[in-house]
Parts: sequence; structure tokens; C-alpha cells
Amino acid sequence: MLNEDIEQEIISRAQQTPESFGLLYDHYFPKIYNYIYHRVHNTQLAEDLVSETFYKALANLQKFKWKERSFACWLYTIARNQVVDTFRKNKPILLDESWAEDIPSQEIDPEEKVIADSTKKELFLTIRTLSQDQQDALLLRFQEGLKVKEIAQIMNKNEGAVKALLFRGLKNMRKIMEREDSGDGKRKG
Repeated sequence: MLNEDIEQEIISRAQQTPESFGLLYDHYFPKIYNYIYHRVHNTQLAEDLVSETFYKALANLQKFKWKERSFACWLYTIARNQVVDTFRKNKPILLDESWAEDIPSQEIDPEEKVIADSTKKELFLTIRTLSQDQQDALLLRFQEGLKVKEIAQIMNKNEGAVKALLFRGLKNMRKIMEREDSGDGKRKG
């Protein structure tokens, strides 16, 4: 993990010589890919959006100002905008089943693995039924582990709005899952 001083030094170097950007790319690629993939649920599209995110970051690195926000927030903002633009264009997104690759490869009982796979898939399908803002807030908070303040910067919202999105998103997920558990509703998938 890069500490703030080292990251600032790398960014400063990359602003002078773009070849130095590779260190930032190597550090942030898995995080940005993970975030984008769980928003679009399609490996090929996620790879394309990640590439475009890093291309835009490198192309605009001279404009990055550390005092305004952290580099991670800036990068997640670019990634989020890429996803939003894709949804705006109303391109049909084909889901793939590679979500199961994200499950840790610990030695577990096959029955436990089936239950874990099923639960994870159910959670991500339920998240997809929420508004885009709720999806972003929940994924950035619970999957990416970002703080509310960072999420607010990424989403260009105040912290209270982000807390409300998180609260309503979790509440809506709970309602959907309870309704499905009782057999009253079926998810569109």
C-alpha cells in the first residue's frame, strides 16, 4: 500500500515523465477493476472501462491537484463517470458468471462454497435492483472500503446525502431479500 507521501512523489514524477504512471496503475488497477466489474457484471466491458479510466487519468494527470482530493478519489470519480456514461448510452450489458472467480480460494466444504456462491450472487443481483447512486454508494463503502467523505467526493455529493443513500440502499436491499425469502416477490434477473 502506498502512503500519502510516496503517492504524492510518484504523482509529481508522473506529471513530469508519464512512464512513472505505471506504479500508480499497478497499485490501483485491481481496485478500479473490482469496482467497475461489480457495477457492470461483464468482464469484457469492465476491462474496456478500466482501460478508458486509466487512459483518461494519464491524459489529465497534469490537471490533478492533490489539495482538492486524494488520487484514489479522483481515480474512482473517473471510473464512476465511465460507468454512468455507459449506462446513459443505454447499451445492453450482458452479464457473465465470472463473479464466482472473486470468491476466496480457501479450502472449504463444497456445500459451504455453494452457499457462499449463492449468497454472493444474490447480494449482487439485489444491489443491481437499486438506483445507480445507491449501488455506487454501497459498493464504494462495503466492497471498496472507502470512507463516507471519500464517497461524497467521488459522487459529488455531501456526506449527509451519501449516508442517506447508504441507509436507503441497505433498507431497500433488506426489503427485497425479505420479500423473496417469504416468496412474495421474484427478482428480475
